[in-house]
Order: sequence, then structure tokens, then C-alpha cells
Amino acid sequence: MDDEESGAAGIRDLQSAAVTISVAILIFFVVYWSIQIESVRDLLRMAYG
Repeated sequence: MDDEESGAAGIRDLQSAAVTISVAILIFFVVYWSIQIESVRDLLRMAYG
């Protein structure tokens, strides 16, 4: 019974880590793409006035 509980706790820890890392990656990509879009807008403003 104790092994089952520790196994379940380990799975919960892995799931929490996976969710945390996934959210961090998504936030990184949102910030990265927003910076890239702003850069393209600036270049287009310089090119076309």
C-alpha cells in the first residue's frame, strides 16, 4: 500500500512538472512571437513610411 501511495505521489509530481514546463514554454513562445511581430511592423513602417 505504501509503494502505491509513493508511486501515485511520484506521478503527481511528474504531472505537475510537465504542466509547469509546458506553461513556461507557451509563455516563452507568446513573448517571442510578439517581439518578432513588433519587429516586422517596425521594419514595414521604415520601408513604407
